[in-house]
Amino acid sequence: MDRNFLITVSDQKSALDGVRFVGDFFQDKTNIKSTLLYTATQDFMDGDSLENQKDSLLTKGEEALRHAGAILMEKGFLKSNVSYNPLTPKFSTVDDIIQEAEKGGYDAVALGRRGISMLEQSFEESMSAKLLKKTGFPLWLCNASETVGNDVLLYLDGSDASIQMADHVGVVLAKSTSHCINLLAPEYVFLDSSLMDQYRLILSRNNLDLNRIKTQLPVSSNPAQQILKLTEKKAYAAVALGRAGSENNMISRLFKGPVCSVLFKKMKYSSLWLCG
Repeated sequence: MDRNFLITVSDQKSALDGVRFVGDFFQDKTNIKSTLLYTATQDFMDGDSLENQKDSLLTKGEEALRHAGAILMEKGFLKSNVSYNPLTPKFSTVDDIIQEAEKGGYDAVALGRRGISMLEQSFEESMSAKLLKKTGFPLWLCNASETVGNDVLLYLDGSDASIQMADHVGVVLAKSTSHCINLLAPEYVFLDSSLMDQYRLILSRNNLDLNRIKTQLPVSSNPAQQILKLTEKKAYAAVALGRAGSENNMISRLFKGPVCSVLFKKMKYSSLWLCG
């Protein structure tokens, strides 16, 4: 089964972290497809009208996409599995991403550091919320790292969003046998054998070998801090979790809960996969 990713790029070096992560994460890339989407930088779009910048945007977009495609192919992607979208932005960058992601049927949307900082700094809350609020596709927020680990730490809190994430992880990693999945859950989930069995069933229904699933001890009273410590001790490729909860500050509201928002702000090396 092919897995298909939408990866955002721009002419900034930091915007290529998503490209590098996807390229490094999968060892066997035979059935991995990617569409590279050019997103114009905010300062480039300011000032002049979009129509007046159209030719420049297309030129910069094509250059950025060629460079990103070359990186993927250097990392083993088949040329036929890499496609390009140099579409000149019609709305906001966030709207461009949402529109392409929803029509493309992608397994996930991968953003590099620029995409992350775009959410944190460059856009109004209402714009960022569009991308993070039940958009119907998982988000991979990719940190810059010299090496990408193999394993994924999957945090299970019993929410519908975490069940969605378990399904996503099972789909994406079923055929990627070099990756193991470490399950981490609060005690009330850890001790609920029927719920833990449900998670394992969801993970395995795409023929993922259950021997690749390991279970950590239950989390402490501060799951975000425990996850941070685990990612500092071991080079996890990603931490995967559903967005759940409600908070008062902007970033926490966007990420729907303290665990997501703390990891977004403080996790240095592992990428963050979000769903729900």
